[in-house]
Amino acid sequence: MYSKKISWTLVIFFAILLLGMGFEEWIFLLALIPISILILTYLSANPKDENKIEITRELEQIRYQEDEYVEVVLNIKNTGKTDIELLEIIDQLPIQVSLRNSSNHIVTSLNAGEETQFRYKISCDYRGRWQLGPTHVRFRNFIDSAFITKTFEETKTKIVVIPNFESIRDMPFRTKYPKISDGPFHSKFKGEGLDFAGVREYVNTDSLARINWPSTAKYGRLFTNEYELFRTADLLLVLDATEKTASILDDQIKAVLALSEHFLRYKCRVGLIVIRDQVDRFELSSSRQQLVKFTEMLVDVQATKVNSYNILLKRVRNSLDRFYPLNCLTVFVSPLVHPLMNKILIEVARRRQNCFFLVPSIISSEWGYIKDKEENANLLIHQNLLLRREIELTNVVHQGFLIFEWETSIPFGVFMSKLKQVANRRGRR
Repeated sequence: MYSKKISWTLVIFFAILLLGMGFEEWIFLLALIPISILILTYLSANPKDENKIEITRELEQIRYQEDEYVEVVLNIKNTGKTDIELLEIIDQLPIQVSLRNSSNHIVTSLNAGEETQFRYKISCDYRGRWQLGPTHVRFRNFIDSAFITKTFEETKTKIVVIPNFESIRDMPFRTKYPKISDGPFHSKFKGEGLDFAGVREYVNTDSLARINWPSTAKYGRLFTNEYELFRTADLLLVLDATEKTASILDDQIKAVLALSEHFLRYKCRVGLIVIRDQVDRFELSSSRQQLVKFTEMLVDVQATKVNSYNILLKRVRNSLDRFYPLNCLTVFVSPLVHPLMNKILIEVARRRQNCFFLVPSIISSEWGYIKDKEENANLLIHQNLLLRREIELTNVVHQGFLIFEWETSIPFGVFMSKLKQVANRRGRR
């Protein structure tokens, strides 16, 4: 193929020719001689088809977290017997990654048998499965008038970008039905434990070693120490991934993974249900691979439109009733903005003995992207959406369910810590 240089040269050639014929000046026609020589040079200096190169890609791994930097290395070797005068290389990147250092587009030259490499860094901006490559190459001549294009499909490399989530230190809620083995839930009992719980009056069945002597001396009667043990429980996470959650789905996924990691750390059994037009489920398990399974699933989750909410209700109800015990701690992660979806969640929540709603503030999140916040039309729409959402939240509260509303501008770990402080000040129910 020929570059635009030849096109512009031909335009100049015919423009001068027309001027010479119009003004009948031979001096214009004499100027066509060097231009004609230049055109002939352009047409004769074509790059050679026998140019051969070999391109390989190097990556440290294929799994990365969101916002992680990735160094990409491309090795280019001239395997032909002739020199390459001008070589242009463009490494194709998906729109879900961004360049952070150097460039994925270089121009170089290679002698016969010579090998070179170039590096650049990208940032993984969004979760998902993406493809780096293919690599496009142009062999140009020394005056850059013509080129030959080749595409190297063998440089295609698939990478997986997993959601980045925070580690939770403080858990503000607990289950009403703990188990006996060690875990993250406080449960008082008589006997030795892990944490000091308080002081109570001594009874004849208590051990003498547990007597609290300072309190006994102060009040003139025997007091004994009481301890509490960490215990495990079953946790079920229900993620709402229907169409209305599209703008906030990433925050919901990070919250689900953070909760899963915290409970699995203490050997609790954790299950997951993802509600879209279909229902995807993971049975309760305390395996180390459970978090990996959740991550592999949530990497590909996108908000989808529900065709029939009646059918969806049956699917969700069957999944919960058949595979998960009624007394397991159930956390519904949903913005609660769609009335039909809210009816489904309330319906299935009534059948659970221990559940609450974790509600990310979707309207506040979307309002942050509005530039002209003072415009009357935007303010009116915003107030209307807030009113409708308050009605939906009030309806859920009137059904007797507990709601934790989460402002997504606050990191989830910080939100849980603040919630823990509020729970400690008010006392656990």
